[in-house]
Amino acid sequence: MRLPSNRAIVALTLVIAAASAVVVLSGGDRSILLAPLHTFALWALLREIDPDHNASALLAAAAGGLWVISGLNSSGLTVTAGVAVAARVAVSSTGRRPLPTDLFGLVVIAAVVSLWGTGWVAGFAIAVAIYVDHRMADEKKPATIIVAAIAGLVAAAVGSLVTNLPADALTVMPEIILPTGILALFAIIREPAPPISVVDSRRGGKLSVNRLHAARGIGAVAIFVATLVAGPESAGMVPAGLALAIALVSNEGERRSRSV
Repeated sequence: MRLPSNRAIVALTLVIAAASAVVVLSGGDRSILLAPLHTFALWALLREIDPDHNASALLAAAAGGLWVISGLNSSGLTVTAGVAVAARVAVSSTGRRPLPTDLFGLVVIAAVVSLWGTGWVAGFAIAVAIYVDHRMADEKKPATIIVAAIAGLVAAAVGSLVTNLPADALTVMPEIILPTGILALFAIIREPAPPISVVDSRRGGKLSVNRLHAARGIGAVAIFVATLVAGPESAGMVPAGLALAIALVSNEGERRSRSV
């Protein structure tokens, strides 16, 4: 809490929570109470894929919270939370390799997010992030590949047991699917500006631009696939898509400012 950025998100989350409670007490749908969770999840996602700009994280968080408070679709929460975890693993913002307990926890998270809606997409993204972390590490641990495979299988198994793809998944709301696909493609082909932020470890050191690029790509593809297969619920992925757009615009602004 000594960091201004952390105090800001706590304050924003509390404000959104209070506003959502007022709306629900005034007759709004109970799903609006999820607004503060959306707020924090979007902030966490942006802090991983756009680590140099806390303002962009707060903007995405506020937009997501207001989206839910407005009574709009909130089904994208589990995907957003899972993608934030996947991005954190790929970026390696902790500054250290995952411990065995961390890997076990990641498998559990992949299973949990797969229990709701298109959360299985984020669960599979976590598996991919574990593998990417392994490939980019100086010290290769074969057990990590096994954990990545287990996480992917668990996400697929849980998702197949609790969800069904809508028959019209590929045709519903193209006005949401197409822009999200374009954003995902841009995130893959456009390398981010080298980050100046340091990792959370006491060892220090800057974040890797290659890891940041991988995290953005994994997150963007997961958001696009979740939007693609959500069918009538694809509007629930709008906050995550907006967050991705904010991160990409922020990156372009950073690149432009450094070239001046």
